[in-house]
Amino acid sequence: MAVRATVSRFPMDPDASDNSGLPWGVTVTPFSGTDENGGQPTYGSGGDLLPRCENCYAYFNTYCELEQWAWSCSLCGTLNGLSSQNIGRYSHPQSCPEMMSSFIDLEMPLEGSEAEAMQARPVYVAAVDLSSSEEFLELTKSALQAALEALAPGSLFGLATFSHKIGLYDVQGPIPVVKNVFIPQDSEHTLPIELEDVMPLLQFLAPVDTCKDRITAALETLRPTTSWERTTGAGQGLDGVLMGGRGFGVAMEALLNYLGSEYGNTFALARVFAFLSGPPDYGAGQLDTRRYGEQYASKGEDADRALLPEQTPFYKDLAAVAVQAGVCVDIFAVTNEYTDLASLKFLSIESGGSLFLYSNPDDSTLPQDLYRMLSRPYAFTCVLRLRTSSEFKPGHAYGHFFPDPQYENVQHIICCDSYATYAYDFDFANTVGFSRNASEQPVLQIAFQYTVVVPPEDLSTSGLVSASRSKYSLQRRLRIRTLQFGTAQKVDELYDSVDPEAVLSLLVHKVILASLEQGVREGRMLLHDWLVDAAFSQCPQLQPLPRLVFALLRNPLLRFHEEGVHPDYRIYLQCLFSALEPSSLHRAVYPVLTSYSTPDTKAYPRHSLSRAALITSGSPIFFLDAFTTLIVFYSSTADPTLPFPPPHDCLLRTTINKLKQDRSITPKLIFIRGGQDDSTAFENYLIEEQDVDGSGLTSVMGFVSFLEDISQSVVEYMK
Repeated sequence: MAVRATVSRFPMDPDASDNSGLPWGVTVTPFSGTDENGGQPTYGSGGDLLPRCENCYAYFNTYCELEQWAWSCSLCGTLNGLSSQNIGRYSHPQSCPEMMSSFIDLEMPLEGSEAEAMQARPVYVAAVDLSSSEEFLELTKSALQAALEALAPGSLFGLATFSHKIGLYDVQGPIPVVKNVFIPQDSEHTLPIELEDVMPLLQFLAPVDTCKDRITAALETLRPTTSWERTTGAGQGLDGVLMGGRGFGVAMEALLNYLGSEYGNTFALARVFAFLSGPPDYGAGQLDTRRYGEQYASKGEDADRALLPEQTPFYKDLAAVAVQAGVCVDIFAVTNEYTDLASLKFLSIESGGSLFLYSNPDDSTLPQDLYRMLSRPYAFTCVLRLRTSSEFKPGHAYGHFFPDPQYENVQHIICCDSYATYAYDFDFANTVGFSRNASEQPVLQIAFQYTVVVPPEDLSTSGLVSASRSKYSLQRRLRIRTLQFGTAQKVDELYDSVDPEAVLSLLVHKVILASLEQGVREGRMLLHDWLVDAAFSQCPQLQPLPRLVFALLRNPLLRFHEEGVHPDYRIYLQCLFSALEPSSLHRAVYPVLTSYSTPDTKAYPRHSLSRAALITSGSPIFFLDAFTTLIVFYSSTADPTLPFPPPHDCLLRTTINKLKQDRSITPKLIFIRGGQDDSTAFENYLIEEQDVDGSGLTSVMGFVSFLEDISQSVVEYMK
């Protein structure tokens, strides 16, 4: 569990917090195997025996004062009695994780019989859009072939399709059989028949280890629905225009209900991979994509504001169904037409899934992304709870979760991998702030309860039948991190303790929220005003922040509709950025540019993103890491004897391979030879010589002018 605070020394009181201008909060990556410094938790059992405060329900931790018969809570100060069992337990502190470390991970007893625990099998369902092209289906088939290689033996897999009908595949017989049910055209009507009655769920879900070849054979039969099929199936509108035939909403609702019937019995977590080639335009959940286009000019509407909210609550409501059914939905949209991801995103992000957008099938990294997603460990049915000492409290919580309808500061996460990151900002609970007594310091406790699937041990040597090998067991665990922070007596001390990357994370969450509620223009103004308000350029720790804010204003996340930013791409970036841990987000907003003298010799570890930096360095080779894209650029003046592209066994390639391996998504790798190849892709990242277009904040070019404008605004602000 990695936790990064925007300031490692907290502000003393509300005035100090306001005067500093800094966001105050933390980012949390709960399923990360280590803390932010690489330290591992202390593992143990008996998570259910851990004492809890009877006042604030915080867990006993190393910061609590322990007496012979009682303990004082480090968060609220309450004196709690100890049970006789715990008195005995704590007489041997070296055997108790909670006595040895403030970062612990304890096994919890599972509810129900052991037999039920053994019935948990990972379930994966692919829902494939047939109202699509051959190219889209070829890419989807490649992705699912990659997925089949990544799935562990014993997993169950189901193949479904959707268009103006839903197709369910039975791949457990000698040849694949598909059964179809037609989707009602009317958006008010649901399916005439339950999917369970079309095909029993356990007939639909096939064991991967025995049916992989048949699943592959079924994939090869997938064909796009023809225009004739769509015309007869979907019907025509009153004016003779084809009504479409992508009944995505009905298909997802039906699949969630289908799977939900076996939640807790056949599976503890199911994952649905939805492959979408365009907007849902048929049946319940259809979206009106006419809202994107020229009509804003005539109506005088702000496109940057109008296209960000969802147009229907259908998919948000469906996310609640997914959470109840224990199903995580990942959406893979492969399209360059407006698909209204603003409406669709809730289905994935609130169910613990991801939203991917690929503009075309040709250079898509979809197969690699799906393989990578399935190859890494993940936790599910997670509950994340943040508690604070009594002087302060959590304000907003940010991230891809489902908020508990009953309890404050409790988030449900259906599926959580080691990269998924959440953020919180803090407020003071009163006007007094923290005590000046050093013994009473701010304390933060994060509890993360989660389940993992433990694969069966390889029983091939024991002579047991292969059927036994598919028995997976579930393990429920409780991970707790308790942190104590110092307080800053002066604003300078506060500034000296800043983590710029954590500040950037909180800022990105805040501007995304402002954009969604009030439009992109408001999000930009918030960022600009914040930088003016926090006039702190004299402090070394804060030097990176103006540059990061400038880069954020240049990012498509906050650029204007009229600058050519596609609304779906903006939504994709919102979803991506709001789940990244701080260092990754830093790269995505302000890429890292390094230079090499040769493919085996690094020259400079970091350059500013400007042509001037390239020229003055004199280096022949540059490597740019923009998180989703990696670019190797050879200067036009580079020695022609330098090998291009760099050889596979050189330092630069090793660096690239390590970065790709450690990343949550597959970055695109581009090689460019200056003077010979088109350098636009590389030059677009040299943002310090570009203006902050369309903002009305600066009319002069570049980062230097931007700083001058900010300085001028600060002078005006201080008058």
